[in-house]
Amino acid sequence: MPHEYFCHACDAVSPEQRDREADAEDELVVHRRDTHGGLKPAAGDGVRRVHAEARGDGCLPSGSLWALVFFLALFLANCWGR
Repeated sequence: MPHEYFCHACDAVSPEQRDREADAEDELVVHRRDTHGGLKPAAGDGVRRVHAEARGDGCLPSGSLWALVFFLALFLANCWGR
């Protein structure tokens, strides 16, 4: 699963998701150095794993829900035609 860093103090998030956790931690260190003078912000920051199939804000249904809706529509279309 991909990784990204986050910073609650300035609402920063990695511009890109990284495959390796160590790469996201490197970006976190650079962000701390450039933005917070090398210190860990009091509001907190860290690295988290992100699901590869995430689509942003989570409002969109997952693929399995779309498949269920599709097969339900096929079933109803078949019943309707009789």
